[in-house]
Amino acid sequence: MTDRPRGLMAIHAHPDDEALWTGGVLAQHAAEGRPTAVLTCTDGELPDGASFAATGTRVKELGQALTVLGVAESGVLPYRDSGHLGMGRGSLCEAPFDQVVGDLVARIRSFRPAAVTTYDANGMFGHPDHVRVHRAVLAAVEAAASPYQWPQAGTAWSVESLWLSTVPASLIRTLTGLGLESPLPCSPDERIAAAVDVRPWLDVKWEAVRAHASEFERGARIAAFEEPQLRTLCLGTEWFLHRSGPGARVGSAAVGARLLADAH
Repeated sequence: MTDRPRGLMAIHAHPDDEALWTGGVLAQHAAEGRPTAVLTCTDGELPDGASFAATGTRVKELGQALTVLGVAESGVLPYRDSGHLGMGRGSLCEAPFDQVVGDLVARIRSFRPAAVTTYDANGMFGHPDHVRVHRAVLAAVEAAASPYQWPQAGTAWSVESLWLSTVPASLIRTLTGLGLESPLPCSPDERIAAAVDVRPWLDVKWEAVRAHASEFERGARIAAFEEPQLRTLCLGTEWFLHRSGPGARVGSAAVGARLLADAH
């Protein structure tokens, strides 16, 4: 079987995460003709029926955002948003961990990416679903490379590099100086492997964020980015930690700061 073209696969917890945290690199890759895929691990709806938006709204908005970004392939796993308490029947956090990993292994082997991106260990801002996705993706990237793990999920595939979206400490200091009351978890600047300037794609990225209209309607904090200066400051760069994948080539860590340049 011929290997498919190498590309970038972004794995996120909820609709809107793809645009907020990786919308710039996804738009860049798509504009340059590189394969892209987004896997969203929940439909963004709460298990108890208390979701702000009507059933199906958030997945529909996700589809609109992915069209804006030019993402070639996408999927949504059959889990609900676990909420900030990380619980609920049918939620991602209450699903067996190995079940979630197996779902991810199948999708990774299907798309066969060179690079995978997800969240840092803090899940960007500590949401239980984000933290679980981080842990499950790390396990799935390793398992996807072994023909002995989930053999029913397709032919083994070795991802070359893993990129973890994060927030640098310097940005938090800047935001605190502007009066931010609740700083996000962050990574020391010296650990940042790549700070990608996505300002050339910021208008596209913002259009994709705005496609998640129900989040703005309910007053989610992404509405703060309607202020142009704050939008450029927080969304005009995407920061990543780097980990070599099972398929890493010799010397790949040394060129890691080229972020995703090998994913084409």
